Amino acid sequence: MKQALLQFKSSILAVNSSFGSSTFGLESWNSSSSCCEWDLITCSSSNSTSRVVIGLYLSALSTILPPKPQLPSTVLEPLFQIKSLMLLDISSNMYSEISSRFANLSKLVHLDMTMNNFNGFIPPLLFHLQHLQYLNLSSNSLHGSLSPDVGFLQNMEFLKLDENFLTGKVPEEIGNLTKLQQLSLRTNRFSDGVPSSVSYLKELLLLDLCNNTFSMEIPIDIGNLPNISILTLNDNQLTGGIPSSIRKLSNLETLHLENNLLTGEILYWLFDVKGLKLLNLGNNRLISMDNSPNE
Repeated sequence: MKQALLQFKSSILAVNSSFGSSTFGLESWNSSSSCCEWDLITCSSSNSTSRVVIGLYLSALSTILPPKPQLPSTVLEPLFQIKSLMLLDISSNMYSEISSRFANLSKLVHLDMTMNNFNGFIPPLLFHLQHLQYLNLSSNSLHGSLSPDVGFLQNMEFLKLDENFLTGKVPEEIGNLTKLQQLSLRTNRFSDGVPSSVSYLKELLLLDLCNNTFSMEIPIDIGNLPNISILTLNDNQLTGGIPSSIRKLSNLETLHLENNLLTGEILYWLFDVKGLKLLNLGNNRLISMDNSPNE
């Protein structure tokens, strides 16, 4: 375990030195002390007979000043040997692609890979980490479709894939994530309809699908989300009317439907939804109560 971490440090230093870049937080990593005493590391309880590394906080290891080094994904290889890991944060670095070897870290609960330069596809094997509760891949350059294997993440509570170039249909298997509290896919290139299976996500507090190319009508069962407080579907190509089931969302505080192709009347009950603090319907083809389109 210690050897793997020191190998990781050595690889990071080699890349950074070639760019004249500094590395932050790894100074305490040395062969003469226990890795449980190093910065950026959490180990299992000191009450246990054999302490193991369970958390690595490796965000922003390089200076933010240009030129920021591009780290090859092979730099991460030593970390895949630390199978005791439950939390891994490698955000705000500059890696290239996501290795399928993340699947080796079978105990992971929390995985943060935001603000890197990851490109290519999301390996389907990543969705086989059965203990994963938090996955954030936002602000990368990922493309391709979202694998139906995402449905295996049945302990997932927070899934965020914002600001990538993901395309195609969101698989209906997303409805298998029944413990999900936040689902955010904004600013991608997802198309086709909003999957009707989102109505199975009864624990959902936030659903953000804005700034994609979703089309067709808003699922009629969207109102079967009893806990949702933030629903943002704006900046898509959604058609049809506003589902009357939305009036059942008693915890809804924010509703964004602007910049779509919605039609029909704006009904009075929208302004009577208890607790609703922010409502935006602008730039659609809706007919307001004075019979003028709300554009």
